[in-house]
Amino acid sequence: MSRFQELVLNFSIVAIMVLSLFSFFIIVQEQNDAVDPLKNNAVFSDSFEQLIGTIENNTRDAEEKYGVFNDEDPKAGVGSIVLFGIVSVGKTFSSIIFGTFIAVIKLPLVILGIAPSVYNLILVILIISVIVSVWLLYKLGG
Repeated sequence: MSRFQELVLNFSIVAIMVLSLFSFFIIVQEQNDAVDPLKNNAVFSDSFEQLIGTIENNTRDAEEKYGVFNDEDPKAGVGSIVLFGIVSVGKTFSSIIFGTFIAVIKLPLVILGIAPSVYNLILVILIISVIVSVWLLYKLGG
C-alpha cells in the first residue's frame, strides 16, 4: 500500500513540475514576444487546453464531493456507536488544512503568476486526500 502512495505522490510532483515548466515557458515567451510561441503550436495548444479542462472538471467534482461530505451527518446503524465527534473533528481538520493551504500555497502562486491549473491540480489532490483520510478515520474508528 505504501508503494502505491509513493507512486501517486511522485507522479503528482512530476506532473506539477511539468505544468510549472510549461507555464514558465509560455509566460517567458509572451513577455519576450517570441517569434514562434509554444502556445501557437496546434498539437501543444490542443493537448494543454484539454489537460486544463480535465483538471478544472476534477476540481469541480472534488469540491462537490467535499461539500456533500461536509454537509452529511453520520447515521447510527443497528448496534453501532454514533460517531459525531469524529465527523466534527474531520470537518475542523479539513478546514484547518484548506485554510493553511490557501495561505501557504495559493497566495504565492497568485503573486508569482503561476497558472491556475497548477493550483487546481494541487487542490484536487488535497481534497481527495482529506476526504479519504477522514473516511478512513470514520470507518476504522480512530
